[in-house]
Amino acid sequence: MARALGMKAANKPEDFITALVKLQEDCGVANLKMSDYGITREELPTLAKNAQETMGGLFTANPCEMSHEDCVAIFAKAYR
Repeated sequence: MARALGMKAANKPEDFITALVKLQEDCGVANLKMSDYGITREELPTLAKNAQETMGGLFTANPCEMSHEDCVAIFAKAYR
């Protein structure tokens, strides 16, 4: 994946994270925050529900089952 993002010398799994961070910085989106767009922590369950309802195929294709609470927790960890 890192090579696909332009990191030619990538040779270990964590290189993907390095390449992704660089891509975010290059695109000017590294410091985006949900709170900058008026999203509140109270809305995270709604965002999780929307993700599960509109992207259900991605959830069913995941080999690890993800509950609504799991999805909310991911949003909570990402929230700034």
